[in-house]
Amino acid sequence: MPQRFLVMLLPVLALSTVLLGEGADARQEESIPGVAIETVGRTPVSEEGSDELVLLRVTIEPGASVPASDGPRAAVVLLEKGRVSAQLAGGAGETNLTLAGGNGTVPLTPGSETILTPGDAVSSSDGTRLTLHNAGDGKALLLYAVVTAAGDPPFAAAAQEVSGTFNVETFACPEGMTLATLETDACEPSTEPLVEWSLASEQFDSPLGADEATVSGATTTWQGLPSGTYFVDLTVESFAPGFGDYFIPSSNQVTRQDERTTRIYFNAVQTRDSINAYVFVGDPAAP
Repeated sequence: MPQRFLVMLLPVLALSTVLLGEGADARQEESIPGVAIETVGRTPVSEEGSDELVLLRVTIEPGASVPASDGPRAAVVLLEKGRVSAQLAGGAGETNLTLAGGNGTVPLTPGSETILTPGDAVSSSDGTRLTLHNAGDGKALLLYAVVTAAGDPPFAAAAQEVSGTFNVETFACPEGMTLATLETDACEPSTEPLVEWSLASEQFDSPLGADEATVSGATTTWQGLPSGTYFVDLTVESFAPGFGDYFIPSSNQVTRQDERTTRIYFNAVQTRDSINAYVFVGDPAAP
């Protein structure tokens, strides 16, 4: 789709919502956790009728995401309310950010994460894979104009994609070592997991325990997690005999919540090495 058409489409999104929202049968479609998608209207945009322009109203709950999809031929996304991060996951298409108030247009690069504020818009062409994540504390509301194959749900590929994998590997630290004296090179992978973990998120119906994971030696792995970017809470359910505390190196994406739980930012699109948990000898019941 020509970039010129995308730019021309952007100013009429709000007006289209008013016109179509009153007379069209707006209906909710698809199933992406934490995301409500309403089709406000759709119309053919090719002489053959093979492509349609679909106008959507998309609401994203805090922490939820619209994952990257191969479905849309082209799209313009306008943020009306909230705070959303846009991340270009790759693809051959062109993606541009138009700033609110006519303050210019800049291209997005693969792997970059850009925070959108109300009035900002992102336009993308065929072949682009774009993830949108609610980075605020309240609901985010977007107007989403998508060109897709006639009759196809705009985010069918995204809704069906459940391929995320999360790994945590335990390392046994020498007796007498504590967090204050931790030397990670002195800790060695165990032949057993040392910790029974559970994994929770607003994206899951209920926490995932060892029964839903694959445990191999020191590594616990959960597969088939929902697509998107969101936080998961990794919690200690029990320690192996003789062990009583753990440490996971923190960062701006990894935060210790309490004695048993660490919150970790998870991106199902990007592969990463295992989360390393360094486990200390001790009595978990000791004060």
